[in-house]
Amino acid sequence: MPYIARHISRSLVFEPELLSAMGDAYDRSLRLFLALPSKSVQLAIASQIVVMAELGLKDPATLSRQSLAAFRRLENDLA
Repeated sequence: MPYIARHISRSLVFEPELLSAMGDAYDRSLRLFLALPSKSVQLAIASQIVVMAELGLKDPATLSRQSLAAFRRLENDLA
């Protein structure tokens, strides 16, 4: 089971193909950091991927790109 599955509410159900795409997007996103990000950053990225998948995005590259963009906006709002 992809690591991202740990961040998905038990009330949500995703098809195996989408869950795989979400896992790929999560892995792709984390590889863009110079070092492994903190658990809170990992959770934020995973949460954004879940939200994007709920909105209908299915492509791992798009999920990764959109979730990182949302994370950066959130990070900037908190700064």
